[in-house]
Amino acid sequence: MVRYVDLITDAVQSGRNDDTAQSPPSAIPGSFFSRAAQTPAAKEPDSDKDIYLGLWKQLQDIKLTILERKDFDILPLKEQLRAIAGSPGVIDRLYHYTTRYGNEEDYTASHSINTMLYALKIAQQMEYAPGDLEALGLAALLHDIGMFTIPDSILRKPETLSAEETATVRRHPEIGRSVLAPWSAEMPWLAQAAFEHHELEDGSGYPRGLRGEQISEFAKIIGLASTYEAMTHERPHRRCVSVRELIDTKNRSFAPRVMRAFLEQISLYPIGSFVRLNNRTLGKVVETHAGQPLRPVVQIMEDADGNRVTDEKTVNLLGNPILWVTGAVSDEELSRIQKR
Repeated sequence: MVRYVDLITDAVQSGRNDDTAQSPPSAIPGSFFSRAAQTPAAKEPDSDKDIYLGLWKQLQDIKLTILERKDFDILPLKEQLRAIAGSPGVIDRLYHYTTRYGNEEDYTASHSINTMLYALKIAQQMEYAPGDLEALGLAALLHDIGMFTIPDSILRKPETLSAEETATVRRHPEIGRSVLAPWSAEMPWLAQAAFEHHELEDGSGYPRGLRGEQISEFAKIIGLASTYEAMTHERPHRRCVSVRELIDTKNRSFAPRVMRAFLEQISLYPIGSFVRLNNRTLGKVVETHAGQPLRPVVQIMEDADGNRVTDEKTVNLLGNPILWVTGAVSDEELSRIQKR
């Protein structure tokens, strides 16, 4: 038998494939956002937090509508993505909210928002055109829509899933494709990304066991972003875990080109992770620098003697020749910190 978490971490424990670069998808047709462009923009949110929570509310409403077997409109999401993807500054600011949200009991909406933000960061590094960023962002936001139909008794179950429960979870890509089918004529990549986001480079993914170039690049980016999000946030069945396996260069479950962009944008020591510095202090990464994965901004949590630091003290390792990260905090140390 398998736990729900195992369905996620399987993605980072197998696979190898050639380091073959792929070209970005062809530009999205100009008509993609034409309907949104003709609609008056909604009132500008008061803050970036409002943008994040606004997306959360829209996804929760869509989830309720799906459970009630009613039709829903994704036009409001298209409008939001037009504004977000068109502003690198907004993406960067919203990125910081991914450490604040995603640990809720019902994490289905925040997981999708965080995955969208990670996917957009990766695609920016891959030099996606604005229209492609918008399309990718919408696909990422809706990639796990099939999970909206999975019973809470499974999603929140801390124990091992039965074979039947596991099979139910594994059907969510197909459910997602069906839910998004009404938009296939205008936006075929939506259903495709939802259907393929659990496929892996070596063919060990599901539901069809696709490999390499058989998998759309949108799905490759979203699959990596989704896996990373799940591994770095608390879940009912486990605490957040180390992402060392995910970023290990020996792991070939994800496309090398996508992984390289991920490492450039997300960092070896991602926001929210705990690290040990060379002066023996322990801290939490609160900011990263593009192209400098080893030099994050660290909030000091413990001094060299293991005493908790109550004052808010941060250290920017970029340009600091005296201090550097010696390594990620072990699972045992992390467990001790989180029990405080």
